[in-house]
Amino acid sequence: MRELFDELCKGPVVAIDNMIGKPDPINQLIEEIEANNLPVIKCTSLDEARTKTQGLLFANFVILDWKMIGEAEPVPVEVQPPAEMEEIAGEEVIDFIKELKKICLAPIFILSAYDKGEIITKLENAGITEEKYCVFVENKNEIIGALIQRIEDWIKGSPYIYLTKCWTNEWLRKTNIVFWELNELNPDWPALFYRSFESRGEDPILGLRDIFLQLISSEIDVSKIDTSYLVKEAGKTELESLKDLYRRTVYTTRNIERDIRPGDIFKTKESTKRRYYLNIRPECDTTKPQEGEDVVMLYLLEGQSQKPKDYKKRYDYDRGQIVPWQNEIFLLHLDNNLLVRFDKKKLIIKAYSEIKEKKWGKICRVVPPFITQIRQSYSNYISRFGIPSYPREITDHIFPPEKTS
Repeated sequence: MRELFDELCKGPVVAIDNMIGKPDPINQLIEEIEANNLPVIKCTSLDEARTKTQGLLFANFVILDWKMIGEAEPVPVEVQPPAEMEEIAGEEVIDFIKELKKICLAPIFILSAYDKGEIITKLENAGITEEKYCVFVENKNEIIGALIQRIEDWIKGSPYIYLTKCWTNEWLRKTNIVFWELNELNPDWPALFYRSFESRGEDPILGLRDIFLQLISSEIDVSKIDTSYLVKEAGKTELESLKDLYRRTVYTTRNIERDIRPGDIFKTKESTKRRYYLNIRPECDTTKPQEGEDVVMLYLLEGQSQKPKDYKKRYDYDRGQIVPWQNEIFLLHLDNNLLVRFDKKKLIIKAYSEIKEKKWGKICRVVPPFITQIRQSYSNYISRFGIPSYPREITDHIFPPEKTS
């Protein structure tokens, strides 16, 4: 059975082996792949593969020989003993894997006629594991005729590969549909949208980005994802690993210095009573000064680290969160703090230039949907209507105070 392979394995396969075109099992594997109607990009050296890495963004999977030797600085064979040459070859393969993983999500299948265990050990010593890098090691001779089924089994046993394949294929399909529909409606649609955003004083590129995300996301269909492949029996999960996953879901630090966005968090320099400031001003107002403003102004909510024990009575175990008062926003595991409380009453307006002068560090950015919910809660807070409190006698009758002994 190979339903998953046929459904999910789309796009070109990359084969990197210096024995391509020579008597070697790699050529039988390439024929097997091509027989399944998949194009194969063939490289006979790591140097050749490196020249093509930027074009491998949507590669299906990669087949890589363990004993590939780069050609950037060729060294005569007689200068180095065979064992040292093998060691250098392995190091080059490891370096290439790390380079490739910055470009694409494709699983990598390392093939070799040598001891699998030794190769796996060398990879693990370099921090490359099957779980984190999607790198699998197989015997080159044993995989002939079994490659497709082996890939099927890998997908079934690896939720991250299954979900990655499902999501990537669906995103590309719907991106293609949306862009072609826009093009059929008007081939000049990029210029039309650009001018429209520009005429309203908005950043055209940010506007285009938001349109693309909305159009494509609204088309994404996740109903075909088989959840049985996502839920599998797992071993004990380390608490620190869960914390890392949470932080990655809520915060990002990548490229946050390029611009100002809602969710940017700044940290003051004081070593005691350190304060954090959360920007909630809309992005369209911070990409460039608005009318009447000489500089970009930020709307910042002040926050401070708190002791979790002080909020234990307000923790809702069923919902798994602290029940905030109307003027509160809580963020967990921010900058090595278990709990940081932001006060909606403490809004300050500061020029970005002043923040830089004070050398407040931008430590991270809260990402959607979390920052979206925060901004909505603040909007509700400032637009709320006050109502009279109930007479204390009435509430005490409904909720009698606990008697103290």
